[in-house]
Amino acid sequence: MRAGLVTGKGQFELIEKEDPTPEADEVVVAIQRCGICGSDVHAYVEGWKYAPSVCGHEWVGIVAASGQDVANVEEGDRVTGALAPGCGRCLECRNDLSQYCRTAWSDYSGPTGPTSGGFAPFLCLKAERVIGIPEDIDTDDAALIEPSAVAFHAVRRSQLQVGDVVCVVGCGPIGLLTAQVAKAAGAGVVVAVEPDENRRNLALATGSDIAVSPGEDLHATLDELTQGLRADLSFDCAGIPQTMQQSVDMVRRGGSVCLVGVTGEEARINPIRWIGKEITLNTSMVFTLDEMKATANMIQDGRLSVAPLRDGIVDLDALGATIDDLAERRIDAVKILVDPTAG
Repeated sequence: MRAGLVTGKGQFELIEKEDPTPEADEVVVAIQRCGICGSDVHAYVEGWKYAPSVCGHEWVGIVAASGQDVANVEEGDRVTGALAPGCGRCLECRNDLSQYCRTAWSDYSGPTGPTSGGFAPFLCLKAERVIGIPEDIDTDDAALIEPSAVAFHAVRRSQLQVGDVVCVVGCGPIGLLTAQVAKAAGAGVVVAVEPDENRRNLALATGSDIAVSPGEDLHATLDELTQGLRADLSFDCAGIPQTMQQSVDMVRRGGSVCLVGVTGEEARINPIRWIGKEITLNTSMVFTLDEMKATANMIQDGRLSVAPLRDGIVDLDALGATIDDLAERRIDAVKILVDPTAG
């Protein structure tokens, strides 16, 4: 089979691999769709050491084969996946930090994980990492369960309280999903902050109350909403260094910021403005299987609208050029899916 991998800065390769065979505790998933994540593009632009197992992690597929010890899913089940539960043996687990289990993280993104991600026709992984998906969720929508779970986890990690004025900075897929989850969690007003007009319109269409450009438009909006107090909370979903300080500046004294977007570049901040406002800072990364199940339920019952975020489907032959187009901003797509069986 062919597997698409980001192999360095500005480097994408289609590599030939053997079709996988599951060990006793593993399943082989026939991938139906896999979303191109912003982190895939960041890895390509910034040259991350990007483990094969996380290159293409927004996947959905059918269990094609399973090992003899697998009991949680059956062949033919439609599944998606995340981090495994804590192993119970590592240092983190023994210190009641199972959500940071080093064994699970290593299997997800480290040297012991799968040799490809979802940019391949088949993916072999530990069965404890997968969950079944409700049958009535469209397959293309199911490919957005993973990024939706990122947003779900971010809102849980944040200091959000019912009625809060919330800014969501950056209206890529994670920002648009975070805005929806924040609204569902009780935010009073959700302000989408985004320079691109099309994405502002998409934010409004998917449930944000207000969508404005950063800068003067945002300041005027917050002044009107809060009589100059500013937002209670901001989610920085942009994944660029410049917005970190901006996200702090748009919240009130005693407010909070949750960093969600990822970048490997260094960011400059003004510490006295953080300290003087007594900002609470939270960060968010990945999610649990239980959170993924809850997110799937929100998509199933319509509380999360994901279909408007989808822009199209490409095959493996077009994947490298598509990632480069996204990196160079030649195309303004929110979410492109990959069908690794097409072509």
